[in-house]
Formats: sequence, C-alpha cells, structure tokens
Amino acid sequence: VKEIEAFIGKINYYGKFISNFSHKCKPLNQLRKKKYRWVWTKECQSSFECLLHEISKTTTLVHYGHRLPLILATDASNYGLGAVLLHRYSDGSEKPIAHASKKLNNTERNYSQIEKEALSIIFGIKKFHQYLAGRTFELVTDNKPLLSIFNPTKGIPVTTANRLQRWAIYLMGYNYSIRYKPTKLHGNADALSRL
Repeated sequence: VKEIEAFIGKINYYGKFISNFSHKCKPLNQLRKKKYRWVWTKECQSSFECLLHEISKTTTLVHYGHRLPLILATDASNYGLGAVLLHRYSDGSEKPIAHASKKLNNTERNYSQIEKEALSIIFGIKKFHQYLAGRTFELVTDNKPLLSIFNPTKGIPVTTANRLQRWAIYLMGYNYSIRYKPTKLHGNADALSRL
C-alpha cells in the first residue's frame, strides 16, 4: 500500500497535465482504501501502465498568455467534476492550458444534476482563480438552465435554490460571459468528469 501511495503521490504532481486524471487513478486509489482487500487486478495494472504512458508522452498544453482570450469549460458526471482552461487563438482553435478533475464526495453525489454542473463551474473557477481573477473569460457549460441562473447580465432568478444562489453571488466577483455547448461537442470537460 505504501508503494502505491508513493507512486500516486509522485504522479499527482503531473495530474494537471493528464486529461481525465482522476478516472485513470481510480483503480489504484481503491487499493488505498481500508475497506477494500488489496488485490492487484488487471484493471490496476492497466491504470498503472496508462499513467506511466501519460507522463512520458508529450502533452499538447500551451503556455498561458495574458493577451489571448480565456475559456473555462466545465462538466459534471454522477461521480466527478471536470474543468479545462483553454486559450482561443485567432484561427478559432482552442488549446488547453491546464486540466483539473475531482471525484465527488458522498454528500456531493446526492446533489441534483444541475447542482453538480454548477459545482463543476465553482470548482473550475477556484482551481484556476490565478488565471481568471481580473480577466474577462468565457464560461462554457452543457447545462442550459445554468445560462439564466449564472448569466452575469441578468439578476438571479427568485425561484433558484439557495445553494445555486450562493454560487451565483460568488461568481459576481468575476468578469465572464456564459455559453452553452451541447454535450456531444463538450468532450474535453465531459471526459474529465467521468470518474
């Protein structure tokens, strides 16, 4: 168990550069839990090899540029959250600066889907605060109702649940626009949320 913990500890440093990192670590993280019997399965071996491959391959991340437009794409699944910070280039292409993912705790798993989607936005903004604070950026989600709840040019709807209202108020500290992107086109953040 200590060897697995040491490996995960070292690999965690590179987690922000590995797409879908939490999902890829899941079989190894299961071995660290006390309630599970320690058995090295094919899934564990596959996870281990995949992580080794990921840290050895060349990444396609780009450096942060303060003059380039910023995009924060977020998504949630039943088990995790994903966020990708991207730059949009003059040719219309979008390239990632950093990835982030997180598995949901037991309480968060009980949230409604709209609350999970909203939580992914809050997670992404907190994770990439140093890039987003004081900058104009575009927030991308695949959840249409959040467009009206988190729209910075409109007031918060009165019928919004308290948790969503608190998060909408938190977002008022940022200068952003929000855009809907269908799930089938929202692959980068969607994949990160699939834990």
